[in-house]
Amino acid sequence: MKQLVLYPFFVLLSFASMGQSLNLAQLLKLQSMGKQEIGLFLEEKGWVSKSDAAPSAEKLGKAVWAFNPEGEGADAWCILYYGEGKPNRILYNAQGPAFDKIRKHVKQREMAVLEEGEQAEGLDFLDAYTDYADDLVVARIYDYKQIDYYGIKIFAKEDYLEAKKNARL
Repeated sequence: MKQLVLYPFFVLLSFASMGQSLNLAQLLKLQSMGKQEIGLFLEEKGWVSKSDAAPSAEKLGKAVWAFNPEGEGADAWCILYYGEGKPNRILYNAQGPAFDKIRKHVKQREMAVLEEGEQAEGLDFLDAYTDYADDLVVARIYDYKQIDYYGIKIFAKEDYLEAKKNARL
């Protein structure tokens, strides 16, 4: 009988934690959506809008959402880089299990490795990164120094090539 009482609690707990986990297909879809659409999608999954800096002539705009924010931290982050007439870039940072699936799906898409490195300018918290590409997109997977914490940034392929040329990855 006690098990039946606890069952609804565990079901609710599992649904709440599922909201933070975004998969590769969702991230690819988000990368091609508008800021308002992304906001609605994430808010329906329990994410909270944290900030939005409008784009300028020199810099892309940056909209930030957090899952289960607590103080300055959160369980996961989703960041949209956007600009007038420019393709979106989406960055998703979260802990381990979600990234095991994302890495698996990148390999299933047969994305080729473009580049690997251990440091990137201005990212002191980065341990290593790997860039994967197919005909349409480039996915940069980050391994952070914080144990079991990873990120993936998705670019349109031509945007990645331009950002690489201008050292703005």
